[in-house]
Amino acid sequence: VVFIFVFGWQGYMHLKATPAHAHEIYVEAHQWKWGFRYENGYEDDVLHVPVNEPVRLVMKSSDVLHSFFVPAFRVKQDVIPGRYTDIWFEATEAGTYRLYCAEYCGTDHSQMKTFVKVHEAGGFEKYLDEGLAKMMNLPPVELGKLLYEKKGCKQCHSIDGSSGKGPTWKGIFGQTHTMTDGSQVLVDENYIRESILNSTAKVRSGFNPIMPVFQGKINDRGVQGLIAYIKSLK
Repeated sequence: VVFIFVFGWQGYMHLKATPAHAHEIYVEAHQWKWGFRYENGYEDDVLHVPVNEPVRLVMKSSDVLHSFFVPAFRVKQDVIPGRYTDIWFEATEAGTYRLYCAEYCGTDHSQMKTFVKVHEAGGFEKYLDEGLAKMMNLPPVELGKLLYEKKGCKQCHSIDGSSGKGPTWKGIFGQTHTMTDGSQVLVDENYIRESILNSTAKVRSGFNPIMPVFQGKINDRGVQGLIAYIKSLK
């Protein structure tokens, strides 16, 4: 029994004690999308890591219980709303691997999957530098479209007029809508900005307040990009 305990404790400590020089990546899970934010501020919906270097993931859910699972790496960790969980690993072979949510999280749970891209030596740093430079140089409408896809907006808001869990963005700018409290609100720049940063401030009638709050998660340039993209959807 003592031998089993000591052997098991050593394995547990190895799993929980993150190396001091590990790269730290912030992970946010929400229905039904993964989001990854890197040390330089760049964000992506695919997890990129360097080969033969430890990586620590700090994870949080913005809605319900999810579970981070990469079968090829034998790593799995629950992602819980209202608190942070973490896990670390070191990929030993470059390539592309599947990443799943292993906890049932609602209607499109089966679609909550992405990839882990393991870069050869030097490729990870190049990816971060090029990705950030590209994002910073995008025109507002293109930046808004990119954020629409990467921030999970498209999971609830269509751009073709079809109904979803949230209002469609097609032709919405300039319209007047009724809120759940009976008030009338003009869809202008101020309303869109407020809805992005504090999504429960005004909720449109007929929809539930399920949208996560993006205060502190999208900077001013990103908000301006989303506004420009919504305005472009005639």
